[in-house]
Amino acid sequence: MADVETAWPAISFAAIGEAWGLYRRYWGTWSLTMLAALVATSLGQGVAWLFTAAVGAGMMGGLFAPGLPLLGSLLGMMIAGFFVGGMVRMAVRQIRGRRPHVRDLFQVTDDWFDVALGSVLFGVPFALGSSLFVVPGLIVGGLLLFMFPLIVDAHLPATGAMIRSYHAARPQWLAASAVHLAILAAAGSGFLLAGIGLLLTGPLYALSLAVLYRDVFLSPSAVSWNKPRNPFEDF
Repeated sequence: MADVETAWPAISFAAIGEAWGLYRRYWGTWSLTMLAALVATSLGQGVAWLFTAAVGAGMMGGLFAPGLPLLGSLLGMMIAGFFVGGMVRMAVRQIRGRRPHVRDLFQVTDDWFDVALGSVLFGVPFALGSSLFVVPGLIVGGLLLFMFPLIVDAHLPATGAMIRSYHAARPQWLAASAVHLAILAAAGSGFLLAGIGLLLTGPLYALSLAVLYRDVFLSPSAVSWNKPRNPFEDF
């Protein structure tokens, strides 16, 4: 019997258009969820700032004060990542046919540690890469495109999700980097409307990731890579 050659699932800009259609189906729920995520993230990061300030004030002579901004940034990444993970799980569930609910935003407590760790492991190299002529940050974002869905849907550990995402995106690293940049631009375009538009465009980030995750990992045409496996097998 002849082997049937199957094309690798494409990482395409079309995911953003499909994400917009998914948003429009439940636009009220998604906008309320985005508002809740923004408020909760702001409050959480405010608490984190107060915590680092209190720690700094209690340290003798400010011995460890130079490290406090870094601590505050890491805590901020973890808090923001928790809500990104919640929205991504919510988006994947919609892809699977379930109606989204605002309460889904807070239902990643089972994977909270890996979501927090993954947020830092993604955020630090992405920020550093973006500060180095931008391009390295774009490549990091593209290669780790599937990290959040693999954590909150496939329940892989943070490091395993990063490795699995790297292997899935590496054959199309240039397209993945460009698509991730386009997703960020589309999701952030709401800032142009005095920030209020972010309630409309912000959900596109999670929904676009969910569409790409479905195409690469859950689609029947995805053959051997359609289901997340042990990410450490490749080593």
